[in-house]
Order: sequence, then structure tokens, then C-alpha cells
Amino acid sequence: MNKAMVNQSARWQNRGLFRDTLHLSIGQGFRLIIQAAYFVLVARALGPDAYGAFVTMVAISALLGPFSGMGTPNLFIKNVRSQKRPANVCWGNGILLTLVSGTLLSLLATLLSRLLQLKTAAPVVLTICLADMVLLKVTELAASGFTASGHMKQTSIQNVVASLLRLSGICGLMAAMRLAMRPVTLENWAKVYLFTTLLGTVYAITRGSRLWGRPRTDLAALRKDVAEGVYFSIAGAATTIYNDIDKIMLSKLADLASTGVYAAAYRVIDVSMTPIRSLAAAAYPRFFERGVKGIAASYQYAQSLIAKTAVYGAVVSAALWILAPILVTILGPKYEAVVPAVRWLALIPFLRCFHSFLADALSGAGLQSTRMAIQVLVAAANIAANLVILPKYSWRGAAWTSLACDGLLVAVFWFANFFYCRQPK
Repeated sequence: MNKAMVNQSARWQNRGLFRDTLHLSIGQGFRLIIQAAYFVLVARALGPDAYGAFVTMVAISALLGPFSGMGTPNLFIKNVRSQKRPANVCWGNGILLTLVSGTLLSLLATLLSRLLQLKTAAPVVLTICLADMVLLKVTELAASGFTASGHMKQTSIQNVVASLLRLSGICGLMAAMRLAMRPVTLENWAKVYLFTTLLGTVYAITRGSRLWGRPRTDLAALRKDVAEGVYFSIAGAATTIYNDIDKIMLSKLADLASTGVYAAAYRVIDVSMTPIRSLAAAAYPRFFERGVKGIAASYQYAQSLIAKTAVYGAVVSAALWILAPILVTILGPKYEAVVPAVRWLALIPFLRCFHSFLADALSGAGLQSTRMAIQVLVAAANIAANLVILPKYSWRGAAWTSLACDGLLVAVFWFANFFYCRQPK
């Protein structure tokens, strides 16, 4: 292949990445507006205590959630892109494994909440966990399938629909409670949360089955995929630990009001990462394509993406610091402590512009076990630090450990990529 053809191929690949990122960014933009409204309404309707309890339950679901489906969303992308499995088998096996594992994990989460003596009724815990670890995971499986099949536009639509349903749910509940002259309770919201998530799942199954046909199961393929999917699940769980375990630990080691304040601040940081998540989602399948040539190719691709996003991360981090006081006007005076919390966390978007792509470079080159090991070690360090810091420093300690862990991920992932690139071929 001559130089002109190589350059032409690179231009088409960049156009494809730009198109996919654009589709996801547009969808994420709508989703961002919807989720911002949803976040404000839920936080105001429940108040810091009940909102803290709610995000604690969501955090527990997020902690166990990566094991629901045992990595089938990631395998959907990998197997379809590598033409290892037909899409309808990935779809059917994923649904089956998600239903079984998600239900068992929801029961485990309910038991865990009792052992931790969290101040939330067991039926509420089970309701939220079923919504997040069964229904939402099927929806996410469909979104991964759309990504694998090159239908990024449908991925965006799917995500917008799921968010819009939940926004409609909290709006409807607030209106109904106002008419009844009763406050919105966590119990009422949990029921609405489950119902709106179910509607999103029905939509996902309908769209997915229309694209790939009737879901088909292949138990022999399922057994092989589970063995590989464990690495994706453990890595996902580790990511959730250093992102969300502090919220669970805060509710136990501090109080629910502090949990609500910290969760609200972290939510703002998470929203600011929307464009980066869009680019990472669009680029993720391409890491596997480049990884066929080895770690050097996937690492080079990661570096090119970091160069494109680091400036955005720096600007966002500065903007979060400057504009943080506006949040009190939006959320209400009860959330005054959100301002310093956001300022402590403001550097995180910049750090994640680096380690998000460095981690995907390892996965694309077949080094998922290394990625998993790094994330597990950082998650363990996060837990250890929180046990020492949270009882004394509350949400401030949670912010410090979050910053430290993101910085550690940048350093270790960069070292791992550099190390493997230096190894003899």
C-alpha cells in the first residue's frame, strides 16, 4: 500500500471516528441536559438525607453491576468486531446471563445493605438494585450491540430515551405528590425508578431484536465468553470501587447528609466528562482493531486521543473551580457545601483525559488482565485510604482520595504502556 493510500485510509478512519463521536456527543448533549434536570429535581425532591440514601443504593448497584452479565457488553463489541460470533448470539447470551446474574446480585446487594446496617428498607434496596442490575444492564447491552454494529446514532438515541424516561418519572411523581399535598419519599421514588427503567428496557429489546433478529443462545459459546468476561467484570468493578465506594463508605462512616453533598458534587464532575466519554466510546472498538498489531499501535492511538482531549480537560477543570458557587442557586441553600467539594474534585476531568485512553490501549492489545490488575490495586488503595480518612474528614477526605487515585491511575497506566512497548517483539 503506497503512502497516498495510507493517508487516504487514515483520513477515512478519522472521519469515521469524528462521525461516531459527533453522533454520541449529540446524544450525550441531550442526555446531559436531561440528566442535569433529573439530578436537580431528584436532589431537591428528596433532600440531602434521602438523596444520600438513594445514591448509596445506586453506588452499591454500581459496585456489583459489572458482574451482571459478566462482561457481555464488552464481549459484544469485541466478538462482533472480530467476527468471532454473530450478533444475535451475543444478544441472546447477554440477555440470558444478565437476567440470571443480575437477579442474584440484586438479592446479594439487599443482604449486603442489611449487613452494613444501612438505614434503608430492604424492599427499597431490592427495587433499586433490580432496576440497575437487571433492567438497565439489558439496556446497556443493547447500546453496546449498537456500537459494535456501527450504529452509534442508535446508541445515542437509546441513552437519551433511558434518561428521558427517568426525568419524566421524577416530574410525574413530584406533580402527583404536590396534588396530594404529600412529600416525595424514597419509597415512592424507588417504584417510579423501577417502572421507568423497565420502559427503557422494553424499548431496547424491541430495537435490538429488530436489528439483529430474535435473540439466540449458544451455551458452548456462553461458557467460553464467561471465562474471558470475568476480566472485564473485575476491571469494571474496580473502576466502580474507586469512583463510588467512597459514597457507600461515607454513608456508613459519616452521615447521609455528607453523602448527599459529596454525591451532588461528584455528579457535577461526572457531567463535565460527557464529551470525553463520547469520544472514548466511539474510539473503544478501534482500539481492538489497532491492538491486533500490538501494544505499540494501540498506545500510539491513545496518545493521539490524549493530545486532542487534554486541553478540554484543563479548560473544564478551571471552569468548575470558577463557576462552582452557581450550584448553590441551582440546588438550594442546603447544598452550600457542594461549592468547596466541586473545587476539590475539579482536577479529575483533566486526569481522566489521560487514563481513560491509556487503559483502553491495554485492552485493545489483549492486555485486559494487566488493566484489571492495575485497577484492582488502585481500588484496594482507595478503600484503605478511605477507612483512615473518612471518619475524620468526611466528604473532604473522599475528595482527596478520589484525586489521589485518579493521579495514580495516570502514572501506572502510562508506565504499563511504556513497559510493554519496550518489550522485544
